[in-house]
Amino acid sequence: MSPAVVLRSKFVTPESSAFKNYINYIDRKDAKKHVKVESAAHEQDNFDVFYQFMDYMDDTDKQGALFTTNKDLLSDHEKKHIKSQFKKAQQNESPMWQDVISFDNTWLAEQGLYDPDNHTVNESKMRIVIREMMSTMLKAEGMEQSALWTASLHYNTDNIHVHVATTEPYPTRERIQVLDRETNTQKEEYRAKRKPKTLDKMKSRVANMILDRSHERNKIDELLRGTINHKKEQHITLASHRKTKKLFSEAISQLPEDRKQWRYGYQSVNKARPYIDEITDIYLQQFHSKEMTELEARLDDEAHVMKEMYGENSDYKQYKKTKLNDLKKRMGNAILSEMRAIDKQDKQKLFKHRPLKKNSIVYNRYPNNELHISMIHLRKNLRKTFYDYQNERRIDEFDRMIDGHEI
Repeated sequence: MSPAVVLRSKFVTPESSAFKNYINYIDRKDAKKHVKVESAAHEQDNFDVFYQFMDYMDDTDKQGALFTTNKDLLSDHEKKHIKSQFKKAQQNESPMWQDVISFDNTWLAEQGLYDPDNHTVNESKMRIVIREMMSTMLKAEGMEQSALWTASLHYNTDNIHVHVATTEPYPTRERIQVLDRETNTQKEEYRAKRKPKTLDKMKSRVANMILDRSHERNKIDELLRGTINHKKEQHITLASHRKTKKLFSEAISQLPEDRKQWRYGYQSVNKARPYIDEITDIYLQQFHSKEMTELEARLDDEAHVMKEMYGENSDYKQYKKTKLNDLKKRMGNAILSEMRAIDKQDKQKLFKHRPLKKNSIVYNRYPNNELHISMIHLRKNLRKTFYDYQNERRIDEFDRMIDGHEI
């Protein structure tokens, strides 16, 4: 299955001919060329379109107009300004990032963005999608305030695609040492490589903007939250439930003394985690079997949609795994919360009834312990009674004063 959305990315250095060629083509109006780009291609030649795509901008049969973060159509003056900014970036040794986002035409037509009969694209919607993608990229890379980009839509090809070029007129990225392959020596340049997660976010943002799955994902999140909230609201006691009682006690016995460490993700609960997970499975099967069946079905549907968008080789299965792991973690913390409460109660009871050791400081200081403890409680109660009495007297006096004033 070919993916519905494909992102190809690279960068070029400021001294490269690619950077210079791109600048030269920004406002050039030579003869147009038709460039064929296939989503399945892996050759670097895919990026040759960056040398020509600015030539397409006046040919409505081949592409939409050049656009930027806040302009749908650039005037000649604005094109010259963009060109000067790219020149400034090159002079200041900034790299240029090149991205090609391409689509399966059939899938795009199913989403209502492409008319295969007329070979036209909903350019207004596509510009919104690309702007969201670029906003995501710049935020992830910390270039929201420093970078500028230009984009152009190509739709008279095997696969509809958008080209984006990004640079920083005044570079903000760190300087790193790299190997100059021509001289085989080290040189310093601005870091150009973007994080793999950034590219994943870009592609995901495009797909989610086109195929709005917010309702389906919100329903999944509601099912996940519902199981946790039900456990808290219904006060289901797993410590005494016949199927989990033994597991509950065994888990507590494997937990560290410090209850502050009783968090599902902590390494200190590693020995207890298998018991906690088994309790979770029993609880969900016992009290939420219907919801879990629905959740599994919805997660499988979502995984299928992601497989369709990103392809067989993508990590589409990870979404379901991540959501189920999140449920297990939240349920684990809810169970540990109950364990903390039970353990605290048990230790308080043990402390109240535990006899003092003969070699303890308290025992040696007060040999007649029972009498001493009784006297402590008596004095505490007397103090409380005395304070209550004084307080009541003050209230009575205040009431009488108010009564007298009213008379």
